[in-house]
Amino acid sequence: MSVRRRLMTRFIGLLAGTVILILVIGGSIAYWVIQQLNEASLVEDFATVGLDQLISTAEILPDGNVKYDPGLLKRIEENDGWLQILDEQGRVLDAFHTPPDVPDHYKPGELISYWQGKKPFPYELYLLIRERKGINFTLLYGENNQAASMLEQVYNGGRYANNKLELAPGHQDIIRTADAYLQILDEQGREVTSFNKPASGIPDSYSLQDLILRTRYPARYGMTTVTSYDEQNHSTWMLSVPLGSNPAGSNENPFGFILGPALIALLVSIISLLILLAVWYANLFGYPMLHMLQWLQRLERGQYEEPAGPRGRPLSQKENGKWRRNYRVYTEVLGSIQTLSDTLRQDKELRRQTDSLREEWIAGITHDLKTPLSSIQGYAHMLEAEKYQWTSGEVREFAGIMLDKSMYMDRLVNDLAMTYRLRSGGYQPPIEQTDINALLQDLVHRAERNPAYGEGRITFQPAQIEVQGHVHIPSFERIVDNLTANALLHNPPETKLIVSVQSGEEAGDFIVQFTDNGRGMDQETVWKLFERYYRGTDTAAPDVGSGLGMAVTKGLIEAMKGRIEVRSNPKEGTEIRLIWDVHSRAGTK
Repeated sequence: MSVRRRLMTRFIGLLAGTVILILVIGGSIAYWVIQQLNEASLVEDFATVGLDQLISTAEILPDGNVKYDPGLLKRIEENDGWLQILDEQGRVLDAFHTPPDVPDHYKPGELISYWQGKKPFPYELYLLIRERKGINFTLLYGENNQAASMLEQVYNGGRYANNKLELAPGHQDIIRTADAYLQILDEQGREVTSFNKPASGIPDSYSLQDLILRTRYPARYGMTTVTSYDEQNHSTWMLSVPLGSNPAGSNENPFGFILGPALIALLVSIISLLILLAVWYANLFGYPMLHMLQWLQRLERGQYEEPAGPRGRPLSQKENGKWRRNYRVYTEVLGSIQTLSDTLRQDKELRRQTDSLREEWIAGITHDLKTPLSSIQGYAHMLEAEKYQWTSGEVREFAGIMLDKSMYMDRLVNDLAMTYRLRSGGYQPPIEQTDINALLQDLVHRAERNPAYGEGRITFQPAQIEVQGHVHIPSFERIVDNLTANALLHNPPETKLIVSVQSGEEAGDFIVQFTDNGRGMDQETVWKLFERYYRGTDTAAPDVGSGLGMAVTKGLIEAMKGRIEVRSNPKEGTEIRLIWDVHSRAGTK
């Protein structure tokens, strides 16, 4: 598996694990929210929610008795309520927290009258019938409604007429003691008079929906609100008694204390999870990358061994030589760095060998320089000697030999200096735009006139369209001369050379091709063709160059942002392509 796939697998696993953890955290918080909302609903409306849960969670024991949720029974007690379970004849089968003034048997019509409010009952009643496991449960739940009792006393003992409210002193004390307040509303729900009403925060008018919500959800407003309608005056008596658990006048969402902490807990959990994942990610992926960076820095300093741990073993490997778990994802990268280390170590050894070869090469160059110099010195001594009387013809012969040897020495020194300048980048010829077809045609015609090449051995094939290129003309001339001489002087006399020009795809791109049908070269010779002084020299032969011509040619082409390619096989000729294109220019920047 490649590094890309391993990283993708790790990242997908990391992402999947993160999503699963977030879902687990979110599910846990959601479960907590549901539980809290259920608890709030029990507080908000136990008569509806709590009774239904009481039946749903009821457990029927083997002896036929029923076991109820202790938490719900405790909630009944906290609400100052009571509970009775009735059979089909109205007898009480089971009871919890039942006051003494509550009967233990109900006639069918009597219970309905109590429940519908047609017959007075000291408590507010809620009736629920549910079936569970084949058993019909009839639950009668009652709460002591202080506000309803108080309003009944005030309404029966008070009087409202001619926009004037009259309350007995005892009833006034009851309202003040409970910190309650009374409002009288007209037919439109506007307040016409009030008693003990706070100075602020209490509405002066109510819509039908306001009255329903206030009487139905007391915890939302922090008030237990009860009403009584006076048919004679078409007025509504509304008594509001503060709840002990919530501040009066609180109109905020009763579930806000649940959702707010839940959201904060979710955000904190996700942020903490992301921080832990970041630390884990840094240890899993970052530490191996830091190790590889340290390894590369050691390579930069010439230290080719992998950083080792306290025991002297590479940090990325176990005792058995296998990769450690955190490093397995970078197997290819570590392998590449290891290969690079080995290559650099080999290159260091190669440089040592090259330095040794260079010393030998310099010794050979020195020998080749001394050989023509010895000839020049010998002929000079011969001309200087007084005991010899040389004829004018002999003097000219000696001078020609001396001139030829000195020209060879000059060519050898110049080529050697040029190769070093090109290798070191010290030679940057100024290039200019020129017509390649015209320039190459002129150079080919000039080469045709060289008697050393013979007649009819060079053919020029220009491009079909005009080709404009950026070259240094003197350097380009030397390249053409070197390649022409290499093709015609080191091949049989019958060898033909074709020089052609091809246009490139982009403006300024072109190819110059030298193709001959000579003896060709094997691949080792092709590989070493551009090595300096590869062929060697023979100073006794006047037509042999310095041995540096192809190295100079390659350096000049690269200095002009081009590249050279050679294709050759024995007995199949040689093809040399000089290429100037976008790839060449980008590769030589």
